[in-house]
Amino acid sequence: MLIRTGFVTNSSSTNFIIISREELTEDYLLKKLGFSPTSKIANPASSLVEDIMSSVGQGLRWHDFEEINYDTVKEAFGNESANRFLELHKKGFKSYWGYISSDSNYFTSFMTTDHFLIDDADFYFNGRNCVW
Repeated sequence: MLIRTGFVTNSSSTNFIIISREELTEDYLLKKLGFSPTSKIANPASSLVEDIMSSVGQGLRWHDFEEINYDTVKEAFGNESANRFLELHKKGFKSYWGYISSDSNYFTSFMTTDHFLIDDADFYFNGRNCVW
C-alpha cells in the first residue's frame, strides 16, 4: 500500500464568461459583482477580482477554443448563455472568458465551490461551468 504524506489537493475550477457593455476593469468588476470598496470583505473581494482579471484571455479549462463565438459559448455554457451572447454581441457588448481555481486565495476558492449567474441589462456573468 502507498500512503501519501505530503500535500494532497482536490482542486476545482470554474469557467466563466463575462459579457459587458463597458470595458472590463477591476473597479468595474468589483462594482458589478456587488462588492463595496468599504465593506468588511473588500480585501478578499479584491483578490477574487484580481484572480478573475488575470485569467481573462487565458481560455477555458478543459476546452480548447480559440475564440468566443456562439458555438463555443453554447458548448461550454449552454443554449441560454449562447443566446444571450448573440443578443448582447449584436449590441456591441464586449466578451471575456477564463477560469478561476480553488488553488488560489480562500475567497476565490470559495467561489469555485458553487456556480453563479448575474444577468443585468448591461452585464452578464456566467460562472456555472464548474469542474471538480
